[in-house]
Amino acid sequence: MGNHAQPRNAPAAARELAGPRVRCHWHAAGQADGQGRSAGAARPDGAARRRGRGGRLKHVVVTGAGAGIGRCVAETLAGQGHRVWACARQPADLAALGAIAGIEPVALDVRQPAQVQALAERLPVLHGLVNNAGVGGLGWLHTFSDDEFQDILDTNLLGPQRLSRALLPALLAAGAGQGRIVHIGSMGGSITSPLYGPYTASKHALEALAQCQRLELAPHGVSVSIVQPGAVATGIGQRGAAGLRARLQRAGPPFAEAAAALLAQLDGDGGAPAPFGPSQPESASNRRQSPPAAVAAAVLHALFDGAPRARYLVGSRWEGDRVVHQLIERLLDANEGEAMQMGRDELVARLDAALAQRAAAGADAKAGRPC
Repeated sequence: MGNHAQPRNAPAAARELAGPRVRCHWHAAGQADGQGRSAGAARPDGAARRRGRGGRLKHVVVTGAGAGIGRCVAETLAGQGHRVWACARQPADLAALGAIAGIEPVALDVRQPAQVQALAERLPVLHGLVNNAGVGGLGWLHTFSDDEFQDILDTNLLGPQRLSRALLPALLAAGAGQGRIVHIGSMGGSITSPLYGPYTASKHALEALAQCQRLELAPHGVSVSIVQPGAVATGIGQRGAAGLRARLQRAGPPFAEAAAALLAQLDGDGGAPAPFGPSQPESASNRRQSPPAAVAAAVLHALFDGAPRARYLVGSRWEGDRVVHQLIERLLDANEGEAMQMGRDELVARLDAALAQRAAAGADAKAGRPC
C-alpha cells in the first residue's frame, strides 16, 4: 500500500499483505526480533506470569486465530495464563489450536450471524474481544464483482460489528474498566493506492466504527482500541492470489495491457514476497515486514494497560511517514474550506496545544488520575 501517483505492479503490491505462515515464537523479555524491536512477549514463568490488570486471569475472544497475527495473539495470551476462545474456520487450524493449553478452539465464520450468536451464548462474562479476522484482495476497482467487494466488507467491517454487538453484554458484565475491544485495522485505514480499493475502503470504515464505539462505550467502562499494522508476515496476500489473477484476467480497456504485464510478472515469480534488502533504503519495492509478535505486543497493551491508547501504529518509520503525510494532506484539504483557511501560525499553535493536551493526559494516566 502506498500513496503513489502511479500504480505499483501487482506482485510488489501483494508483498505488503503477503508473507510466510508465521507462528508466534517466545522471545526473552526485551529480546529484539531481528528488526531492532522487542518482540514484546516473554515466556511465562510461574509467579512471574503477567495476567493483566490486577493479576487476574482474563477471558478473551480472538477471531482469525488460525494463523498470523490472530494465532500469535492467542498463543501469547494463553501462555500468560489467560483463557482464550480462539476462532478459526479451517479444521486443521482448529485442531492445532486445541492442542495448546488455555485455548478453547471455536469454529467460527464472522460472516455467519448464527455462529456469532452461538459463541455469545457461551460467554456470560468476557474481558477482551480481539477482532482480527480479515481478508485482503487486490485489483483495480472495476475488476471487483459485487460479491467480491461485499465479501471483503462482510468480513473486515460487518464481522467486527457482529462480534462487538453480540458480545457487548458479556464485556459490560466484566465490570467498569475491565471490558476491552481491540480491532486489528491497518495503515490502509488512513492511506490507499491503486489496486487496494476495497481492502482499504473496509479499513477506513473500520476506523470510523472503532471511533464511534469508543465514544459510545467509554462512559460505560468498555475501552475500544484499533491497531494499525503496516506490512506483516501473515500470508494474507498469498491466500488471495487466485482472486488477484482472476481480476487481472477480467481487466478491460484501458487497463488490459497493464494487466497482461502484471500477469506475466505474477507467473514469473508467483508473487512471492522478496526478502528485505537491508543494504537499500526501505521503499515500495523493498519492504520491511513486521513479525506478528510486534502486532501482538500492541494488542496486549490495549487489552491490559491501565490507559489503553485509541490507536496503535505498528511498522517501520518509512511506513509511518506515509500515514503522517496523508493525514497532513487531509488537514490541509480541510483548511482550504471557505470557513477555515487558517494561517501557518494558527495551525502550528493548534498542533502545539494538541501536543500539550496529549502530554497532560499521559501524565494523568500514569498518576492514576481520571483524564
